[in-house]
Amino acid sequence: MLAPIFLTTALLYIGYTCYSLHILLCKVRPLGIPYFVVPFYPSPFVRVFIFPLMKLLIKVSGLTHPRFFLMASDWQVRQRYEIYRLIGSDIFFTVTPWKIILCVADPDMAVEVLAGKDENGELYPKPERVSKVMGLFGENVLTVEGAVWRGHRKIAGPVIGKSSLSIVWEESLTQIKQMIQYYDKHEATNTSYRDFRRATLGVIAHAGFSKVMEWVPLTAAIAKEKDSEGSYQKYLHVLFENFKWTTIAPSWILEMLPFKALREAGGAANGFRFFMNEWFEEKKAKIELDNKTALKPFREDLMESLVRSSGLDKGSTLETPLLSKSEVIGNAFIFILAGHETTAHTIANAIYFLAMYPEYQVKLQEEIDSILGDSDHSLTSYETHFDAFSSGWIAAIMFETLRLIPAVIITTRHMGPSPRTFPRAGGQRPITLPPGIESMIQIIGLAHNPKYWTQPGKTEAESAISEFRPERWLPKSGDNIMFKPYNGSYIPFSIGTRGCIGKKFAHVEFTAIMIGLFREMSVEFDSCGGRKTFEEARLECLAQMEKFESKITLQPSGEMPSIKWVRRRR
Repeated sequence: MLAPIFLTTALLYIGYTCYSLHILLCKVRPLGIPYFVVPFYPSPFVRVFIFPLMKLLIKVSGLTHPRFFLMASDWQVRQRYEIYRLIGSDIFFTVTPWKIILCVADPDMAVEVLAGKDENGELYPKPERVSKVMGLFGENVLTVEGAVWRGHRKIAGPVIGKSSLSIVWEESLTQIKQMIQYYDKHEATNTSYRDFRRATLGVIAHAGFSKVMEWVPLTAAIAKEKDSEGSYQKYLHVLFENFKWTTIAPSWILEMLPFKALREAGGAANGFRFFMNEWFEEKKAKIELDNKTALKPFREDLMESLVRSSGLDKGSTLETPLLSKSEVIGNAFIFILAGHETTAHTIANAIYFLAMYPEYQVKLQEEIDSILGDSDHSLTSYETHFDAFSSGWIAAIMFETLRLIPAVIITTRHMGPSPRTFPRAGGQRPITLPPGIESMIQIIGLAHNPKYWTQPGKTEAESAISEFRPERWLPKSGDNIMFKPYNGSYIPFSIGTRGCIGKKFAHVEFTAIMIGLFREMSVEFDSCGGRKTFEEARLECLAQMEKFESKITLQPSGEMPSIKWVRRRR
């Protein structure tokens, strides 16, 4: 009895799938744009379970057709611009039975998709699947749209974008000083991505939440589980390492499953939520005390701004709460994630580039010495020194690192229920997209598009688009304005009014950390007791960077070669 029912259901499903695919292909074919048919829509479930299997199948079978690349996760990292070069177009469709996705490496179209507005005068929204993933702990500035988004940004933007920057500078120098002292004391010279995550966590904790976290290696911090700070860092580390599991099921379900990684992910999510609730209550109590004593805060941090906007503190004068408690915690999570994970990996990637290309390290150190002279770098300040470093080698190294390895490799928008016409670069005819298209802007593809990154007077090969060349950003002789690429071809912080709130925060943090490190130290590959040459380590590092994968941010999938810090010879 069950067999016929199962067979009938399967046949109906296959028939519906084929019919749906036919309907979508009828929308795409008349547009004259290259397209590929793929069987999977990149939902969280598919990314966690199906894409890894496809990646293994492609590797084992030696499949080379572009269609197969598109059925593997992070094909953008492997292909960069090459698939667009192959098909001769800066845009193409992937058509699944459920959705049409437009992949974009055209800067004019990217600008319109990210900064343009729909028929209602609102920015194009993110797809629902993105909002669900990033709204794990509550709606936030990344997941909401329209007027609600403007309210969230108004609350968080001034704190993250301006008032906290002096704290960011000071705490960045403090964290790096503590890191160097620890290495000196313990005669430990090797470093890792975790070390920089630890430093940037200390920065966002202080600047955004008024929490002081001294720098120690992550393993040492986690070992102190009885200490609340150690427990918090453990939960955060486990959560980010296993974040993909939290996208497919609620944390309470994950904790019941018989698989260790899933249980740990669920437990970490619940543990993080516990600490955020605790921080919320602490800040609420402080605000209520300030209200009673009529004291104004010396500096309103991010958490205080969020809690005040909830109106949940006694004595609040808000007639209508701007945020719910879950939205406070949701925003706290997003800023902790963006404020330390993304920046830490950018710093670590830059460090590895400098180890591979020590000539740029020398340039950076010469710049620091030239600007600071004999003064103590630990006594510098954001107000006095940031601008002096904002158009030189440090800035160029950050921009070039983000061009080659952005924290996020794609950004997506949903085009809505009405046809919309979009411009295309290079004088190509505009394209009118049918309703319901999902546009996937390829941040890496844009940053490797030779039409916009081949330097004047040079060939594409001479421009070394896929290589680390920070000098491409430096001002021309007699000028102090950094190179500005073609609008839309460089968008690691996205673009338009929904661009990253923390762009300046990250730039200040990167600058201060680079000063703190390279004023006193130099970085080089560890020769492993003479068993590895510089060239071998450099090639190993480049090979690992080719294998980066997107977890929450773009990061190594394997072990990077060991690097070490040595005192500068001056």
